[in-house]
Order: sequence, then C-alpha cells, then structure tokens
Amino acid sequence: MLTEIGKIIRQRRQQHGITIEQLAEQSNVSISLISRLERGKVDNIKLQSLTAIAETLNLKIADFFRDELLQSPNVVALLDYLSDLPAHQREELAGTLLKLLRLSKL
Repeated sequence: MLTEIGKIIRQRRQQHGITIEQLAEQSNVSISLISRLERGKVDNIKLQSLTAIAETLNLKIADFFRDELLQSPNVVALLDYLSDLPAHQREELAGTLLKLLRLSKL
C-alpha cells in the first residue's frame, strides 16, 4: 500500500511542479522521508506526516486508501476533481464522460 501512496505523492508533486525538497519543507517532514516514500522504501509512516504531505498536495488522506484499483495517480486526480464539483456539475460531467467512453467502443 505504501508503494501506491508513494506513486500518488510523486505524480501529484510533479503536477504541482515542486521538488522533493520543497514538498518536505512545506509539509514539515524530512526530505529523506519523501524520497523513500516515492521510491516505495517506507514500511510505516506516522499519520501526522502523511496528513501533512496530503494537505500540501491538496489531497485528502482518504485518497491514499481507496480501493487498490482506484489508487493510480490519474484515477485519484480524476476522482478528486469530480468530488470538488457541485453535485449537478459532477453528474453532468460523469454522464458526458460515459457517453465519450461508449462512443470510443464503437
């Protein structure tokens, strides 16, 4: 699970255009921790540290613990985008995306 969390952190950090050093400073955790997380070399992490990293990257802590099939960085980004929309816009966009997906199968 921490390997997937590290992937999410790396992609989100890169999307924000910040370095490991900047993320570490902004979230008040060590550079080493961020680096090891991104490389999948962490066996455990304090919830406080993970929460600080998530907040710095505009993620919710729950984003790290979704169903394994929904943990890839792009899926997390899409779900976050959808969850931030008002309900009527979310429903409309979801409907549009489903139509596009159905058309692509033709």
